[in-house]
Amino acid sequence: MQSDFETIHPHKIPGTTGTTIVENLGNALVKATPEGEVVPDLAREMPEISDDGLTYTFKIHEGVKFHPPYDREVTAKDVVENWRAILDPEYGAYGRSTYKGILTGENTSPQEAIKQTGKHEITFNLTEPFAPFLIKQAKMSAFGWFNIVPMEAVEEHGDNFGTPDTGVWSTGPFMYQPEESTAGSKYVLKKNPNYFKEGEGGQLPYLDTLTFQISPESTTRTSSLKAGEIEIDESTAATDIQDLKKADGVNVVSMPSSAKTSQWVNRRNYEPLTKTKVRKALMYAANRRAIVETKFRGYATKAHSPLPPWHWAYDKDACVTYDHDVENAKQLLEDAGEGTFSFKCEPTNQPKFVDVAKILQQNYKQVGVDMSIKPASKGTTWSPLVGGWEDESVPPESWHSMIENYTWGFSADDFTYATFHSNQPFNYTYYSNDEADKYMEKARKTRDRKERKEHYAKVQELITDDMPKLFQVWNNVSHGFRDRVHNFDVYPTAYMLFEDVWVDPE
Repeated sequence: MQSDFETIHPHKIPGTTGTTIVENLGNALVKATPEGEVVPDLAREMPEISDDGLTYTFKIHEGVKFHPPYDREVTAKDVVENWRAILDPEYGAYGRSTYKGILTGENTSPQEAIKQTGKHEITFNLTEPFAPFLIKQAKMSAFGWFNIVPMEAVEEHGDNFGTPDTGVWSTGPFMYQPEESTAGSKYVLKKNPNYFKEGEGGQLPYLDTLTFQISPESTTRTSSLKAGEIEIDESTAATDIQDLKKADGVNVVSMPSSAKTSQWVNRRNYEPLTKTKVRKALMYAANRRAIVETKFRGYATKAHSPLPPWHWAYDKDACVTYDHDVENAKQLLEDAGEGTFSFKCEPTNQPKFVDVAKILQQNYKQVGVDMSIKPASKGTTWSPLVGGWEDESVPPESWHSMIENYTWGFSADDFTYATFHSNQPFNYTYYSNDEADKYMEKARKTRDRKERKEHYAKVQELITDDMPKLFQVWNNVSHGFRDRVHNFDVYPTAYMLFEDVWVDPE
């Protein structure tokens, strides 16, 4: 893995590494396939849905047990307790905002919305139809935020639940081993002998041990993979893909992902980035084809929309697109009343972000804009953007821009509503457009996919015309792995599931 994790508490997890570990430790009611189809997970079948789309009734597998020492049967009561905790503002779960107004809010409460209706049956009563209800809670799509854990373990360990020295307990194919793990270095998972699922080869999982090693340098991961010292490289650098494809005993899969690299700008408090024409000018100034070809060796795609090109709701024709056009960029700057100006960019200090910043720096210079580059840690990069809907001084005038990526799962609602709707906690651009809000709200209440796509087309048009942040590229997810690894599925989220993976003997 290229980076460490902050926590593996599934309800409070923010990043890819922690999510991958968590998804191999636990289960949600449903999960997403690599193609984005929702299938049962802890639920033994897909839920019964009322005709009005307001009631979802799940029946979960009987006989499922939590990991020792909490190895008792999982019942509907556990699912209800988990969900009510997630929706409790005092608990601090990231998934709470997903269902605000749907399962909690002025017209309902978690106690009314989520009920045990049998020993192994749970009923959700929604306040209004919510088309992404299932995909937004699905394992392998939702950061692990809705995995079920024994709440007595959360209470017993408190703030230590999810730390490397303590770990977590859940229902999944593997069990965390704190005594064999070393914070910042490696994390060891062992086979759950009581896992409730079976595959073609018998009871899952097939692997006895799963070890995640932290290795930030791509060259180190590549050499380790070629030498057979590791079986999988979580994030193969684009510059190494062709070399690895020629190596003996190694495969590489690279496919479009759900992670978009963007340049966040201070459109709230730093002129002239507050001006739409200036942001559009920077979009025209950016040579994103050069970024794709030079930095990513073709293993990326120019970003034209809030939604990735592989998504069912994507509509490039609805988007305002920005091909590299220096003269157009200069004209927009002139129309905005801006000549030359300067600002600074603080990309996260990883080569994939710093190198993009350097290309943009040269592009912007061609239109008279001077962008200085000051790489920073991930925490430093994100901190000026967090928690500012009530405080309009966020981000501060002293902060100008940064380059990072953001990964969602499969839900169109995440790429749009969660990211760009007014007052949403993950809307770090602090973008607000009443008309766009209206169409995002319609889309999440509309169950017919054709109608939803029409709403999302309008959303894409409005957002790309405003450009609240500067879309750069959709990164590919690229995994290198040894030939001895079988059944290894690649997800656009870059999360990895080893539930039914097996390896040839060495």
